[in-house]
Amino acid sequence: MATKPKEMVPEEMARAAMERPWYRRDPDARKHCGEGTRRGLNVGAGRELGYARPGVGQAAQLRGIRLPGLRGPRARVPRGAPPLRNPVALETLRGDRVARRVRVRGLPGHRVRASGRRGVPASLRRLPPREADDAVDAPRAAAAPRGAGPVRRGARRASRRSGAPREHRSRVRRARRGAELVASRRRPESSDQSPLGRYREKRDPATTPEPFAPAPALARATSVGRFVVHRHSATREHYDLRLEIGGTLKSFAVPKGPSLDPEEKRLAVNTEDHPLEYLEFEAVIPDGNYGAGPMIVWDRGRVRYLEGSAEEGVARGKIDFVLSGFKLAGRFALVHTGARRGPNEQNHWLLIKKADAHARAGDGVAVHDPRSVLSGLSIEELGSLAELRRSIEEQAASLGAPLGQVDARSLRPMLCALEGASLDDASRLYELKLDGARVVAQKSGSTVVLRYRNGRICTQTFPEIAQAVAKLPAERCVLDGEVVAFDDGGKPRFQRLAPRLMSVRPEEVLRVTAEIPVAYLVFDVLELGPRTLVSLPLRVRKQLLAALVRGRGLVRALDHLEGHGRALYDFCRAEHLEGVVSKRSDSPYRPGPRRTGDWVKIKCERDEELVVVGWEEGRGARRALGALCLASYEQGELVLRGKVGSGLDGPTLRALETRLAPLEVPESPARGEPGRTRGAVHHVRPELVVNVRFVGWSDDGHLREPVFRGVRDDVPPSACTVAPPGGERLDPASLPEAAALSTRVALTNRDKVFWPEQGYTKGNLLDYYASVAPVLLPFLRDRPVILVRYPDGIGGKSFYQWRPPEGAPAWIRTLELRDEEDREARGDKSVFLIDSLDALLYIVNLGCIPLHVLASRAGDLDHGDFFTIDFDIGDGSFRDAVLLMLSLRDLLTEAGLVGFPKTSGQTGLHVLVPVGPRVPFAVTKVLAELFGRLLEARHPKIATTERRVDRRGPRVFVDTGQTGRSRAIVAPYSVRAVSGATVSTPLVWEEVNLALDPRRFDITTLPARLAQRGDPMATLLDARPDVAAAVAAIEQMVKV
Repeated sequence: MATKPKEMVPEEMARAAMERPWYRRDPDARKHCGEGTRRGLNVGAGRELGYARPGVGQAAQLRGIRLPGLRGPRARVPRGAPPLRNPVALETLRGDRVARRVRVRGLPGHRVRASGRRGVPASLRRLPPREADDAVDAPRAAAAPRGAGPVRRGARRASRRSGAPREHRSRVRRARRGAELVASRRRPESSDQSPLGRYREKRDPATTPEPFAPAPALARATSVGRFVVHRHSATREHYDLRLEIGGTLKSFAVPKGPSLDPEEKRLAVNTEDHPLEYLEFEAVIPDGNYGAGPMIVWDRGRVRYLEGSAEEGVARGKIDFVLSGFKLAGRFALVHTGARRGPNEQNHWLLIKKADAHARAGDGVAVHDPRSVLSGLSIEELGSLAELRRSIEEQAASLGAPLGQVDARSLRPMLCALEGASLDDASRLYELKLDGARVVAQKSGSTVVLRYRNGRICTQTFPEIAQAVAKLPAERCVLDGEVVAFDDGGKPRFQRLAPRLMSVRPEEVLRVTAEIPVAYLVFDVLELGPRTLVSLPLRVRKQLLAALVRGRGLVRALDHLEGHGRALYDFCRAEHLEGVVSKRSDSPYRPGPRRTGDWVKIKCERDEELVVVGWEEGRGARRALGALCLASYEQGELVLRGKVGSGLDGPTLRALETRLAPLEVPESPARGEPGRTRGAVHHVRPELVVNVRFVGWSDDGHLREPVFRGVRDDVPPSACTVAPPGGERLDPASLPEAAALSTRVALTNRDKVFWPEQGYTKGNLLDYYASVAPVLLPFLRDRPVILVRYPDGIGGKSFYQWRPPEGAPAWIRTLELRDEEDREARGDKSVFLIDSLDALLYIVNLGCIPLHVLASRAGDLDHGDFFTIDFDIGDGSFRDAVLLMLSLRDLLTEAGLVGFPKTSGQTGLHVLVPVGPRVPFAVTKVLAELFGRLLEARHPKIATTERRVDRRGPRVFVDTGQTGRSRAIVAPYSVRAVSGATVSTPLVWEEVNLALDPRRFDITTLPARLAQRGDPMATLLDARPDVAAAVAAIEQMVKV
């Protein structure tokens, strides 16, 4: 016996409808049913939420609509009627409780009797057609409902039963004819409701080379991802911007292409989502397919979303993001235009370049570089790829290349001699010596294999390079070059590349591929098509290389100069590059391992004097002294610069041992990390000076490839001031220029106005932070710093910088910070560790104005070394805040603690109370709260700890909640993003009086104040109070 279905009341029907999988999957459905913007579909008396669900129908002529939650009611829609769109509103009809008619909105006058004992009569209303309807259209039913006859007769019978007059039935027929006309103009209903449903419906995998992928898994909110810009010659040539959002590529057709001019607003039409595999797609789509024509990867790279997740931006109609590509860089926005001109324009957006350092007025960037960053081909060359391949192979044959192949598996790349070349030889070519990894690439058909110099395969280490080589216009080729990673100044740096070389697991490779972009700089081609080129002169091979590698993207042909080696060498020295490689222009390719004079590398070496501050024990014959520890002076103190062991012979070692032994001291006179050590280290007084030759600097400020050259008794230690580019070098006589002098950080837009009312610029902000760095950095070092960026000044938008921006230098330190106090926090956050002037200037150059610090250290986030009492004036008076600060000073003195006052930089006042290292936050939070309660008890008329603003009244809020694992306060000497460019200024207690005016302390007055008064908080971090005794003293105060 069949079980009687449960009858449902309207509220239960609404909940049941909203629990359906296709409801949860479709954000538009939620929006129209009351969870998002209310559009009136479910408001008003008698209306409930609901859906029209596909029922059963007869062949293709009948579409039945079943109401969820009802046992029997069905509404048959006449043939040709427009499909009912989900969602719909159920509207209770008053009066007729017996007939329970169902009126179909969109078909005027058409009523169908709803069967069932407890059916809720309803009104079905169709939503306006949208581009996204394909994702929610109901599939066409296949079977007829019980008792269904011909559609027209069934509709007429339903009308008669409802008692409708004849003229009413005439309106039904007219509506049906109009509906048939509308339906003929609409696309077929979608049967695939997945995010890639529309993409698959438009394409046939048997006839198009485009990728087909399964439906993506549900993704978390997208904050960073990849992007690609395709140049597509279909019916009309256009550009397609595709952004990685939620596991697919959200696609926008840009007819005129992107622009770097902020005044240009380019139309961007939202089209169907594409699979992530489309990031590397570059091919000719055959005729007869959707979008037939050639398509190149015009640009690609990384995208970082601002102001929340990408999904939130799509929902609100504005996506703010930063692109880091080969051609497009900087901040952009996609702004939805709305449906101002009609439903067909509901998918229209505007692509706008934001004003920043990458913007260029009057620049329609699309016309400047028409080539692919993947293959280097233009869209016309891709369309005639076979002819281009044939032309290149014919060129190789005409230049005398014999038939044959190169065995890349056993190939030993050609090596450079270390000396023997002139810099002014007209018969030689001169190239940059690259600071990367030597890689040989072999392409055979669509297969590419990458190998290091020792023959080890590294294809999986550089998957994007393999994909780009596969797109080159040759059936077969063998290339020789170096894979490099560029620093923030655009220079190849091996230390930037190192994490890529060490990544092995697929998930690691995927992560570092996105974080550290690389390029393959090719300087030779050994095989092309069916011909080997190793016997051809170098200048001929260079000619063929230029024909094969045409772009400036992932794979590039390395430029060279003919006969001007001296100029290139001088350039490398000035720019701190590795050096120059000199090559005979008529030399064949001679595989290693033997080195010849055909290729010679000339390094840019430097000779400098440094101070010996210690020695490291070695092994074997050099057990007593293996290497010297070196340092140089910066701002009057010694900084470690690494070690030198090469160049030390037996007699020199014995002489150095004799001279250094009497100078030994227990502690190092220099600050900094010594790096990896192999033996015990002995420290000495800084009296001995040595000359060292080296080729450059590492990212941690140590010498690269140093060689000892001799002792310099004629040079005083104080004259040893050599430092890496952009080191912490502050000249007290010219502090305002310190920021501009730093060469490690590329400072941009110094003239941009950040404070319009006062006219202060970004350059003024940089100069201020450079001037206070000596007193500010001790508060920042090894302490998590939370940044708020104002790229357009205090009048523009601001946002928290939770992750290093794209292209951040490798020496910027970050720390993952999990908010344990907020269990619902979405994911971990990265905070910055600002431990040098370069790091400080780098984040300020990003537009960071205030700096907020945690009370903990990087190695121990569960313990703090101070707590904070914040006096928030609100509706109270400044006079009361000063009185409360002085009362707090007395309480702290009674407890055996010391407070350090400062202004907040705005209207409030702070007191920082040191407790020493490794005090749990559970203790410091209780201490702060007890002091707050004592102040409130002693001054109930002017103090309150009430967190609700409406309950404080005209009292000063004593905020004790600024202490905790994830609680931050504005750092001492931090600038505030308010009019006047005021500064959070440390005070002495004598200044805490009624004459105190925090507005006097700004970026123009603080440097002079520091020079006159010094730093009032200099001893805060050195305090070691007895916390246990303080707690006992507070207990006595509470009892009293």
